[in-house]
Amino acid sequence: MTRMAFAGAALLVFAAAGPLTAQEDGVARRVVGGLDTRLVQPECKLDGGDFRVSSGKTYLKTGIEASEASNRARAIRDGIRVVLESLTEGGLANKSSAAWYYLGRLYLQHGDVQGADTAFTKALAMAPGCKEDIGKYRYRVWVSLYNAGNGFRQQKNDDSAMVMYRAANQIYRESPLAFLNQADIFAQQKQTDSALAYFARAAATTPTDSTHVKARNQAIFNMGVLLLNNGRAAEAVVVFRRFLTLEPDDVTGKKALAQAFRAAGMADSAQVIEHELVSSAPAGEGDSDISEGDLFDIAVQQFKDKSYADAAATFGRIIARNPWNRDALFNQANAYLALGDGPNLAAAAAKLLVIEPLSEHDYSLQAQGHKLAANQDGLYKAIVAREALLVNLEVEGIKRTADGATLTGKATGREARDENNKVLEPKAIGLTVEFLDEGGAVVGSTEVQIPKLGVGETAPVSVAGTGAGVRSWRYKVR
Repeated sequence: MTRMAFAGAALLVFAAAGPLTAQEDGVARRVVGGLDTRLVQPECKLDGGDFRVSSGKTYLKTGIEASEASNRARAIRDGIRVVLESLTEGGLANKSSAAWYYLGRLYLQHGDVQGADTAFTKALAMAPGCKEDIGKYRYRVWVSLYNAGNGFRQQKNDDSAMVMYRAANQIYRESPLAFLNQADIFAQQKQTDSALAYFARAAATTPTDSTHVKARNQAIFNMGVLLLNNGRAAEAVVVFRRFLTLEPDDVTGKKALAQAFRAAGMADSAQVIEHELVSSAPAGEGDSDISEGDLFDIAVQQFKDKSYADAAATFGRIIARNPWNRDALFNQANAYLALGDGPNLAAAAAKLLVIEPLSEHDYSLQAQGHKLAANQDGLYKAIVAREALLVNLEVEGIKRTADGATLTGKATGREARDENNKVLEPKAIGLTVEFLDEGGAVVGSTEVQIPKLGVGETAPVSVAGTGAGVRSWRYKVR
């Protein structure tokens, strides 16, 4: 709460309470609904007071326990009136913690969270031993209002939810949950500045309950994401660093920090985080918070940074998990090419050709690998195999569904020659396309025919297969 808002609340304390019926909105009902139905004595020592404070306590008891709504409302109004008189006419404003305490409880019974907040704040300043007692009332009302806000959110009524969350935060500000929900609503409404402000308020709380601690940390993370997504990478770096001081083992936080570092032009710092992520990922198959996609993104960045050895190693970790990941193999081969590592380039290209044996480019990579390795026999065989291709098949992509996948590409006719340089006649080519699951097992197989193509002629290729959990593919020439 800012100082200006606090001053406004203080003025309300000295205003006479209006009729309870005038305040019977959704907030007031829920405030009263979160309170006891019998008078509970304070569990701490209160000082000061006069006959008007005693009368206020009596009115509080009547207002809580009276069976008639009109009697309850009248008793609460009278209680507020007499306690206010004790503070003003009786001169107890700076002397009586009891007056402020009972005024706070009377305001709660009136459904006035702003007045109760100010009165309880005054009481606590004079009677710090009442922190737990006062906190109990604040928290119970907060729970009632917070739950009401959640109910409105479930009904897609964000305006009413906001009313409840604001009231909840007026009476209790030690939990991040209402602030977090407000920030989320503002973010969904594309009100970025307001969302950031409420994420910051959630992040500033100091809860002890594990659920609330987790929510506070989530608010910090979400704040960083919002900053990063809105081009404020340097600020996001600061926020993600704070998040990782609280959740040092959180992989998602580390990935976010690395991304923020890169967006802020701090590639060296990003590389440190990325190296740590790669090192912590299993070398082979196994559960990990770091997915193939995460490793792939890191490897691509390493390649762009010209850290080709690191890129080749990271792509290698992907291949160890999934030997049929064509894109990882292709990129690893290009990393070896950039390194001038002939043996490893030739080996990577050979694995690619098991997946896509009609790829002219893969044969060229293999030939280049043998050339760099000074393997003349291997170079000769790779060139002969490449030149004998009747078509070059470029696989353009794969679309996966829950029960299958579709592989698409384009076949282009070539002038094929045998090892004696004799031109080979074009002909149709039959393929068997296999779709593989996470373990490399075939879950679906489809045959397709590439038509006879003249030099430079093209034909689209689209192969659909059924089978659950498709992860990779390969094809064989029949």
